[in-house]
Amino acid sequence: MKGKRAHFRRFYTNSSSLTYPVPPPTTVQGLLAAALGLGEEYLGELRGLWVSARPTAPLRHAFQTVNYLFLKEGKLEELRGLYREGRTQIPVQYLLGEEGRPVAFEVYVASERKGIVEGLGEALANPAYPLALGPAYALAWAEGISILEADLRSHWTGIGLGWWEAGKLRLQGTPLGARLYRDRFPLSLGPGRQPMRIGELALEVRGEPLPVQYEGEVLMLGEVAVGVVQV
Repeated sequence: MKGKRAHFRRFYTNSSSLTYPVPPPTTVQGLLAAALGLGEEYLGELRGLWVSARPTAPLRHAFQTVNYLFLKEGKLEELRGLYREGRTQIPVQYLLGEEGRPVAFEVYVASERKGIVEGLGEALANPAYPLALGPAYALAWAEGISILEADLRSHWTGIGLGWWEAGKLRLQGTPLGARLYRDRFPLSLGPGRQPMRIGELALEVRGEPLPVQYEGEVLMLGEVAVGVVQV
């Protein structure tokens, strides 16, 4: 997935809108739903997928302050910007590509239902709704879509890419220059798109492989191991 910019709001931020370094599992699920043209029913239709994502190009951060309407009661005067307290300014953190290049993520999606994987491949190539890397104005596109055979394993020891549930991970050393990231992510959403399941994930910010001993699910693509999360 590529785009000019991205913003994946950390769900627990309030007065500032900070971004995760990769699209969270729930964002990947929503992006796939947009490709298929699904509405709110996507939470049921696409539940159970195994997903992961990693950056494939250098990224940098940029802040922009956004002038939002300050809503207290949702009255018409407030929506017109006439509320006596006016507006509120929220700093928003974006991901941008280095030297004018696009932001780029390699996204893995797996399911035991072969038909849904093939359908997603076709939909991403010709999406029903515009794809976005976060907000609607961060438009995105898909390149290099491949459908591959893979095995899902319940544990792994060796070099691996992707997402790792922090409580199941033991690093086997830290490569020189590695940049580790650990944070709470929404793993699945409920009615009203409220986080229903939250987990702590660890990853390498640049998408580089890590030596791991992992007691969680790993997708094996030939010799390549990818830590995945079920949505």
